[in-house]
Amino acid sequence: MGVETIVTSIALVGGFVVGLWYIFTRKDVSISARQGMNPEGLRYGSGAPGFGSAKKEIDRKLALVENRRRRQEAISSRMAVENAERLAREQLQHSRAQQEAERQQMLEDARIAAQEEARLAAEAAQKVRDQQDEARRRDEEEARLAIERENQRQADFLAAEETRLAEIAAAQQQQVASSSSNSKVIKELQARLAREGAKSSDVQVSLMWNNYNDLDLHIVCPSGERIHGGNKISACGGELDVDANVRAETRKPVENVFWPEGTAPGGQYHVYVHYYKKHKKRRSKDPTKFQIMVNNGGEMTEHTAELSKGDPIMQVCSFDVSSKAEREQLKRELETELDALKNRFIDADVDGSAQLSVEELAEATGMSLEEAEIIHKKADKDGDGTISLDEYLAASEVPSAPDLESLSTGESED
Repeated sequence: MGVETIVTSIALVGGFVVGLWYIFTRKDVSISARQGMNPEGLRYGSGAPGFGSAKKEIDRKLALVENRRRRQEAISSRMAVENAERLAREQLQHSRAQQEAERQQMLEDARIAAQEEARLAAEAAQKVRDQQDEARRRDEEEARLAIERENQRQADFLAAEETRLAEIAAAQQQQVASSSSNSKVIKELQARLAREGAKSSDVQVSLMWNNYNDLDLHIVCPSGERIHGGNKISACGGELDVDANVRAETRKPVENVFWPEGTAPGGQYHVYVHYYKKHKKRRSKDPTKFQIMVNNGGEMTEHTAELSKGDPIMQVCSFDVSSKAEREQLKRELETELDALKNRFIDADVDGSAQLSVEELAEATGMSLEEAEIIHKKADKDGDGTISLDEYLAASEVPSAPDLESLSTGESED
């Protein structure tokens, strides 16, 4: 049962009850209790309306109630329709709002996804840039370190060069003198070498001094190997055969390094002297003066200097030895020159005496008599008024036969 029906029923019942109440409470109405009540059912007092009027009134009221009910039903129906329409509109609005919310959510999700993708892309790009920056910094650091290493290498090289120049300057300051050796020094050296049983050759370096102190001779070969008291025989064939004053033995010591005849490798040799020990002997005061004698293919040079205890090792001199091929070439050239001089001597010796007079020398050389006389007097070592072949060759400054042999004697170089 609907709400409208209930309301209508209650209204009708209420109207009926009100009508009865009104009939019984009116003073101008009398009710006959007799059976067989007339159709009116009620009798009214004088001047009062009858039951028919009441019925009409009730009918009228009932009609009013019915009208009200109908209006109420219409209103309820209209309200129901309106409610239905409102609900439909609300549902439609809700549906649209939900769809809009879903659309907005989709848009928001898409926006968030795009933002996240953009963020990830930005992070990836930043990571790539960071890696590139790191690689660039690493390359720059490696380049900087390479430059520093190169600068350090150059600095070390310059320092070594400065040290070498300083050593040379120190050697110059100590007045290391180099000159052609005189006969007195050679004789003293030969005497000391003979005393110690030292060997001689075409390449030979000797050291001598005049007190009990211990000086050491060092030779650096072209290969870089160093010959000294701790390495007396080298791979290149050089040998330290005399090492003096390890103990305070003599006031006239000598040390000697030689290569067997014709075997010295070609290249540059460096000669050093080291003040190893000061012996407590009389007449061993510092500084200790010394002499270096270098025999380089028959060319003798003398170097003089001095050292005191505590001084650094001193480079005294350097000399170059020709290679075997160069020595053989030089030998051939000298032999050719020697043969030419011999032939010239024979051609000039018109009398066949194996001696040349001043006139014969002038004829052989194309000099004037005055010039030939000066050369003749210089070459005539025995003063007999003539010059022999040997005197002629010596005056021409050409090596003798043994000297030529020394240029090519020995095995090939190592």
